[in-house]
Amino acid sequence: MKKNENKDVSGGKIITIITAVMCCLSLVACKQQKDEARELVMQSIDAHGGKDKWYNSGQLQFRWTYHMSDKGPEAIVDTVQTVDPKTLAVVHEVEGQDIRFGMNGGQAWILPAEADFTPPPRFWALTPYYFLGIPFVFNDPNANFEKLAETMEFEGERYTQVKVTYNSAAGDSPDDFYVLLIDPKTKLTRGAYYSVTNKLVAPNGPGPIKFISLDNLKNVNGVLLAGGHRTFLMKDGKIGGLMRYTDVSRVKHLPANTVDLSIPKNAAMK
Repeated sequence: MKKNENKDVSGGKIITIITAVMCCLSLVACKQQKDEARELVMQSIDAHGGKDKWYNSGQLQFRWTYHMSDKGPEAIVDTVQTVDPKTLAVVHEVEGQDIRFGMNGGQAWILPAEADFTPPPRFWALTPYYFLGIPFVFNDPNANFEKLAETMEFEGERYTQVKVTYNSAAGDSPDDFYVLLIDPKTKLTRGAYYSVTNKLVAPNGPGPIKFISLDNLKNVNGVLLAGGHRTFLMKDGKIGGLMRYTDVSRVKHLPANTVDLSIPKNAAMK
């Protein structure tokens, strides 16, 4: 009886060891997969000009004219913005109106204090920058990367997919996700589909998944940025019909501190 008991114990130890080894191998494989996914995004950043150019070329200024065609011909958000990629301090000027708003140190503001702007300034302050800044904006310590097994087709070409999610410490919308479409040959990012979970614009839960393209890449001081975007509705996991488009213009780098990005003393906090 004791011999059988010893055999059972020995067998149990073997099973435990095998299970532990399998778990370790699984963890190693998972880490390798995450490292590969992150490396793909870093390669794409390099293909678009590299981190050094992105962070050390001064302030980025551009006009982002967003045509929300699905909401009507007059549904347009149009601002000229200046942003510091190092600090994410930003100032918007509303075209045709005496309105300025922005964000600095995580605090959103608007001037004049009684001014009204839609979408909410806190949400919109960095939204255009985030889209124009693809893939650079994913060089984020709070980002997690996963290479998806399947490729995705867009306009006759197939692209590697890398999903980006965030830790809970990541800003106002840690539950957002993005899936980048990266050209397997050039490593350029062609676009991304994404969710919007920010309570300011999605109070009832995440809105529909949308895909934004990076069109007509232009060299801006050594950095390749989109000359325009198209927004498509995702349907059944595939890129569907065109719903919106964005004109990108007046893109340039300014020397550091050219535009005052501090919060004006008479501004209203948002």
